[in-house]
Amino acid sequence: MSISALIIAKNEEKNLTDCIRCLNFVDQIVVIVDDSKDDTKNIALKFTRFVFEGTWVKEHDRRNFGISKCKNKWIIEIDADERVSKNLALEIMDKINNEDADFYYIPLLNYVCSKPIKYGWMACLAPDGKYNLFKKKNKKWLEGRVHPAYQIEGTKGSKFYNCINHFMSNDISDLINRFNRNTSLYAMDLIEEQKNLNKFLSKRKIISRFIKCFLIRKGFINPGIGFLISFLSAIYPFTAAIKTKSLS
Repeated sequence: MSISALIIAKNEEKNLTDCIRCLNFVDQIVVIVDDSKDDTKNIALKFTRFVFEGTWVKEHDRRNFGISKCKNKWIIEIDADERVSKNLALEIMDKINNEDADFYYIPLLNYVCSKPIKYGWMACLAPDGKYNLFKKKNKKWLEGRVHPAYQIEGTKGSKFYNCINHFMSNDISDLINRFNRNTSLYAMDLIEEQKNLNKFLSKRKIISRFIKCFLIRKGFINPGIGFLISFLSAIYPFTAAIKTKSLS
């Protein structure tokens, strides 16, 4: 079964080569270069002719554009800071060739400071998995600047046992910068959608979100970084709501 890999890349010259090299099991690599100021485009062109450059304000626009450029029935969406192991590649090909399904959920293992951090996450900061293996006609991204929702239809496939390795933050500063960037983008979405901010400013929500991450999602297993991840996840909507007031 033929499969395309879709990579969205913005200023990813440090990550892109390693990402593409782990995709030698696919039939087509599509790279969407979004408003990059570094060597991302030239690096992509060393590996594939399916490189498309542009500027997109919202994530759903560039992802849907990328999907439209994939020529195969199956697509795997992969970010430049993610890696597909050989075992995962074998599992992907086995499933799409031997199962009758339309999409799959693949778990993510997030790395901070080069260490795998399995527990404590909420999707606002970093997801613990994604529906990123799907038939082209079955997925459409919905409006949003950061972590937008999507519409996916059809039959869900069986569980994956291998995960995507997500090297999201080289150090704590990277993690804080990610938090700052994403809350700013989310704040712009809140302004545009004219959301009622009362629920985002709830202090009780901060406490409940922290408990969910640190206790229920076991952030306490890595007490230092787990506490920080749980805290940032807890204050994520509160911070975005505060930013809307400064941006309005």
